[in-house]
Amino acid sequence: MSAVRGAPGLPGTVPGWALRVAFAIVAVALALTAAPSGPWPLLCVALAAVSVAVPRWRSAWVLIAVLAFSALLEPSAGVSIRVLALIAGAHALHVLAAWMLAVPARARLQPVVLLPGLRRFVLIQVPVQAAAVVVLSLRQPAPGGWPAIVAGIAVLALGALLGMLLLRRPER
Repeated sequence: MSAVRGAPGLPGTVPGWALRVAFAIVAVALALTAAPSGPWPLLCVALAAVSVAVPRWRSAWVLIAVLAFSALLEPSAGVSIRVLALIAGAHALHVLAAWMLAVPARARLQPVVLLPGLRRFVLIQVPVQAAAVVVLSLRQPAPGGWPAIVAGIAVLALGALLGMLLLRRPER
């Protein structure tokens, strides 16, 4: 019996597409809870579907940017569970998207190899969430059109970054 035939039955492994399912669950949950009403939830779900179908297009990071941009449009009064969940969720989407790029959908994956990444996720999120609580509880509401200006600058910066990434030459 070859090793390839025995692969589907390996003990302690999950299919590679499980990462895509996890990404879809997190993305749809964020789209329905963190994105404000209007076209944002539908756009986020569509981007999640594209990200799961073709990870190499890197649309997962566009999804993260859309979620962040839509949060800028929503007025908030200090600390909210929605913003804290968006911070953790965006980081989780980033990690899952990177794993989707590395692990083919047809591959078998031992979950233990994900532990270092999960450990880094927790080690990063603990201080980031604490800092977010402090910053959001101390911040003053922005007067007038400042949120729109900041959001516009963020979109331009994202466009410039995406342009540089998409226009770079592939390594040989």
